Amino acid sequence: MKAVYIPEPGKIEVIEREIPQIQKDSQVLVKITAAGICGSDIHIFHGTHAYATYPRIIGHEGCGIVEKVGSGVTNVAVGDPVIIEPITGCGSCYSCRNGRYNCCPDIVVLGVHADGIMEEYLVVESDKLHKYDPSLTPVEAATAEPYTIGAQANAQAHTMPGDLVLIHGAGPIGVIICDIAEKLGATVIMSEPNEARLEISKDFGAAYTINPKKEDLKEAVMRLSGGKGVNVVFDTSGVPALMSLSIELLGPHGRMVPLTFAPEPVPVNFRLINKNELVIAGTRNQNSKFKEVVESLPGRKDRIDKLVTHVFPVEKAKEAFETAMDKTSGACKVVITF
Repeated sequence: MKAVYIPEPGKIEVIEREIPQIQKDSQVLVKITAAGICGSDIHIFHGTHAYATYPRIIGHEGCGIVEKVGSGVTNVAVGDPVIIEPITGCGSCYSCRNGRYNCCPDIVVLGVHADGIMEEYLVVESDKLHKYDPSLTPVEAATAEPYTIGAQANAQAHTMPGDLVLIHGAGPIGVIICDIAEKLGATVIMSEPNEARLEISKDFGAAYTINPKKEDLKEAVMRLSGGKGVNVVFDTSGVPALMSLSIELLGPHGRMVPLTFAPEPVPVNFRLINKNELVIAGTRNQNSKFKEVVESLPGRKDRIDKLVTHVFPVEKAKEAFETAMDKTSGACKVVITF
């Protein structure tokens, strides 16, 4: 079978390997049909991912068809279309015992700590599979995992109807957060220097758009908020200066959710945090968000079809990554099919 393989940073190959076999009664063999390229996959390629080990078959966003099931499996059957939940906690640490397996110190993420979804067949525990509506194409179903990231971020922000939300960055995760926030009843401001991506964000519910290269971001936000500041800020850009500025853009009881692992410490103004009782809420992976997201996908097909801009067969995986990394390609979400 074919697999997308990164032997070391800077190298990507499509290799042939043996089809894996079920080893436990609780396992399932899945024939992978589609897998999305995430920004973290690109970081693994570049060697800038904080947790990845090499060599590695990458990928943590994807779906497939059940090929075989272990004798103890009852939740899925051969032929079922399934979406794969890619994270597993240890089950015994403080975080896992308190239902926060996404924060487990010994978490295993497919494509990061263990071989991932970008291969033709994958053996996975049955409780990590979610059946999806067959009205979805595999390419559409492959967007479920990034949608769970957006759902987790909005949960951490406690996004509410009537909130004014600012999002830094209109990449795939930024527009997904926008989609979810808008459907929760918030009004969204999108800040993005790439005009093409800024335009795409309107299709995902952005009521206002700001190009920070063309206008002063703080002045624009204060104008749109009537001088009060926004209720929620999501940062998907990873720009350190924006992290500090965001504290100044929040109104009383504002919430900020940074979605990036900044490479360096960022100064924080605790005077404003305490004055306005601001909350900075971290977010990592997702926690029990797959069920709600998978159920919501059929109603999001119009936006998902705009999210996925490029599709490549696995044989062209290198070209797929080049397209995803090319800021002039017009790519938003790139998906590889098997």
